[in-house]
Amino acid sequence: MENYEDIEQLARLYANGHITEEEYAAHKKALLEAAVKANQACDVGRKSGLIYVILAWFLGVFGAHNFYAGYNGRGLAQLLLTVFSWVLMFIPLIITSVWAFIEMLVVNKDADGCDFGGDKLLVLVIRIAAVVWVAISYFGMMGWIAYQNWTMDIMM
Repeated sequence: MENYEDIEQLARLYANGHITEEEYAAHKKALLEAAVKANQACDVGRKSGLIYVILAWFLGVFGAHNFYAGYNGRGLAQLLLTVFSWVLMFIPLIITSVWAFIEMLVVNKDADGCDFGGDKLLVLVIRIAAVVWVAISYFGMMGWIAYQNWTMDIMM
């Protein structure tokens, strides 16, 4: 329950005699009704974590995952950085790639604060696969560069 602290504070006010029993009951009921409404709103418009992760992996540099989750400002920033990255020798494209990759790994809620729905285990597997793929790609590239340097040294 997100407003647990509010209910505790309300209970302290009642225990210290600052509010009456009727006021305590009315405020507690209002807090609980607000919590139920918030949970119902999340259930109705729940976004899929699987779709978010897949969009981040394949279209993350364009901000597609952020538009999907309702983070329109972030999505627009990623889209503009990617589209105009040629102006700055594609350095912003590297930045948005890393940015989207990190968001794919750590974001678990949409812009409304609702947890993503769907199969959380499958989302975890895809996240782990993405980390493994990036690690293999990176170390493979480093090995290839080292091999090229080694062959150049032999030739000279």
